[in-house]
Amino acid sequence: MKKETGYSALKFHMKSHMDLYFLAFLVGIFSGAVAVAYRASLSLAEIFRRDVYTYARENFGIGVFLGLVVGGVIISLILGWIIVKIPMVKGSGIPQVKGIIARQMDFNWVKELGAKFFGGVLAIVAGMSLGREGPSVQLGAEVGSGIFSIFKRKEYEKKYLVTCGASAGLAAAFGAPIAGTVFAIEELHKFMSPLLVTCVLIASVSAEFVSKYFFGFSPSFNIHVDEFYQLNHYMLIIVLAVIITFIGKLFSDGIFYFQKLYKNIKMNPMIKPVIVVGITIVVGIFLFDITGGGHGLAERIIHESFTYKTLFILLVGKFLFTLICYATGIPGGIFLPMLVIGAIIGKIYGMVVIDMFHLTSNYDVYFIILGMATLLTTVVKSPLTGTVLILEMTGSFYHFFPVVTACMTTFLISELIGIKPIYDLLLENMLPKEQETKGDNENKVIIKVPVGPDSEFDNTYIKDIVWPGTCRCLIVEIERGDRGVTPHGSTKILSGDLLVILMDEENANKFTHTLIKMGEGI
Repeated sequence: MKKETGYSALKFHMKSHMDLYFLAFLVGIFSGAVAVAYRASLSLAEIFRRDVYTYARENFGIGVFLGLVVGGVIISLILGWIIVKIPMVKGSGIPQVKGIIARQMDFNWVKELGAKFFGGVLAIVAGMSLGREGPSVQLGAEVGSGIFSIFKRKEYEKKYLVTCGASAGLAAAFGAPIAGTVFAIEELHKFMSPLLVTCVLIASVSAEFVSKYFFGFSPSFNIHVDEFYQLNHYMLIIVLAVIITFIGKLFSDGIFYFQKLYKNIKMNPMIKPVIVVGITIVVGIFLFDITGGGHGLAERIIHESFTYKTLFILLVGKFLFTLICYATGIPGGIFLPMLVIGAIIGKIYGMVVIDMFHLTSNYDVYFIILGMATLLTTVVKSPLTGTVLILEMTGSFYHFFPVVTACMTTFLISELIGIKPIYDLLLENMLPKEQETKGDNENKVIIKVPVGPDSEFDNTYIKDIVWPGTCRCLIVEIERGDRGVTPHGSTKILSGDLLVILMDEENANKFTHTLIKMGEGI
């Protein structure tokens, strides 16, 4: 890695960002292409899986049974090898991206890109209840890491390019470029700067151009609403938000319970996936609708009629099956399964209240949409992302105010009962308790730390800052609004500032996460 002095690092920071915008565009195009290829591959996997399980149900016999067993064992061994040999591709991938941004992890993008892609497709071939969004986010982030390495950019730019790839991956996966941008700000960075917003917006829109070219302009969910949700029925939204918040807490707790349960199984980790793949084959034969991510099931929930019995079977089955599948660490996300579970809950709730209060049938769609948005908000703790994602996926603003109301209600209740963001908790579980820090103490890097209200940095003079442990660093600039402030000891740091900090690589790897925590406000 190229060495840089404090002067050259600061000079680099002060120069134009046009080259970074161009790289953000490249990341968006290539991330979009990878996400489109992944999405298309999953669609083919869905068709193949449906054909296999349909044939197995209609022609079940010893030959079919042996074929399923052999196929299941092969898939299990391949997936087991992938997650043992390349552990960075485990699960959703979003916790890993957050770890990269916080300098707690690093990508090996060449091998991880292929492993994540192939592992995710293979999991859907088997029928595991896993989504495409998490892998798409990590695939995009891996592309960003690759662009960073290929163009030999400064360390300072890495988090921007990785974030661009992550937002572009989400945008292409769901056809939601604004949601991809909001996701990068609200979930990955938890702060906003003009440079960050510009970069991720360029990448997300570029990726969406690629997605639209291949998949057209139709929204992810085909929903038609004929009338606005009336204000006199908003109390029903509050009740639904309360119900789903507690179900969301059960889902979050269930993820870690089943992960612990799976971890305690005494088997060779390469062979262990055979248990869940075996369960998946049984589910595929007897309850096919809950296999895979569930996009088709969500469409049916929206447009078809179901009995209460069928909906409860689908809800319990999809809920438990998703937890079981995700516990294995096999590549795949929980966004889409959560949306499906939320849709089923909303469908059940809508059927009850429509009969009870004699509402028109149009309200059925509203409650399905609200169920999707609120469950996602509860588990991920990103109400803006949940709101914007649902609006873009449905292609309608008829339900904007009901969705905002439901998401904010859910978020407030989840704060009261102490639900933590799922991806933050998953990242903590992935990191070793005593993490060894590596890095070059001569190579200087720049990090940016946002200052929130009432944080440890807020309203504090630079000379009075108590730095953590043995952290050696220098604040070289303060970004305040649209201007830069050259700092000195008597400069007071204010809420909304962005601290540009110069430090050696070893200190950056060790203290970046701590400094970000110090800058977080109430």
